Amino acid sequence: MNVAKFRKRLLAEKTRVENQLHGIEAQDAASSEQDELGDLSGYDQHQADSATLTFEREKDLAIEDGLKSELEQIEMALGKIDAGTYGICDRCKKPIDERRLEALPYATLCISCASTVGRTI
Repeated sequence: MNVAKFRKRLLAEKTRVENQLHGIEAQDAASSEQDELGDLSGYDQHQADSATLTFEREKDLAIEDGLKSELEQIEMALGKIDAGTYGICDRCKKPIDERRLEALPYATLCISCASTVGRTI
């Protein structure tokens, strides 16, 4: 297995996820600043508009949580590369098929074990 190829891919994924997180955090900071400045324009909004804003905020929080989880998994995979255990199933300790790692480079379980425990990671 070409571990260097997977390291490069994981580092690229890490950069992509970090950039997305920074974008969401910048958006959050701008929203918080607007709230702190006492923008009262929200009081003129229709209830449906307020509901839409609430929905969008909750959606952003869910996306942020997913990105943080993905970043954690990427960092764990990079740690496994450094430790020499990348591509080894956490459950059965057998090699993870390279095609699975191509599809999900931070996979921690082989297909068989992932099916058994009902996870895709």
